[in-house]
Amino acid sequence: MDMGIKKQFIELWNKYFNDAELPITFYYTDEKDHAEIVEPGSVSRCVIGALSKIRKGKSLCFNVESVGCFGGKRYLGFDENIRPNFEYFLSCGIPGKLEGERYKKSPEIVKELMKKQPKFKAPAEFIVFKRCNRDV
Repeated sequence: MDMGIKKQFIELWNKYFNDAELPITFYYTDEKDHAEIVEPGSVSRCVIGALSKIRKGKSLCFNVESVGCFGGKRYLGFDENIRPNFEYFLSCGIPGKLEGERYKKSPEIVKELMKKQPKFKAPAEFIVFKRCNRDV
């Protein structure tokens, strides 16, 4: 990245967003030396949970083995499969069987979303997350 553009972005961010945290950036790469590779089980199963470390300034690199949840693997493009009853998992759950995440209001909404969602394959072996002011 052009360091002048990066510097200007951070200056403008600080000017207009005061004390707001800098944004998290991500990109795909086949090179593993861009950030610390996450070992399976070393961070939260959910990639979203691992973002707290990135928000604090730690750069992390994930691959298919690093991501512990089915949704993360699917949405990052590392796997096309989804878990059974995914529409319930993402919404209300199944009482006594499956806890729901409550990201969507109903299983029907999830099913409709899944029909419209294009398939995505990760363009490289790794995805790197870092705060925009970090080089590594």
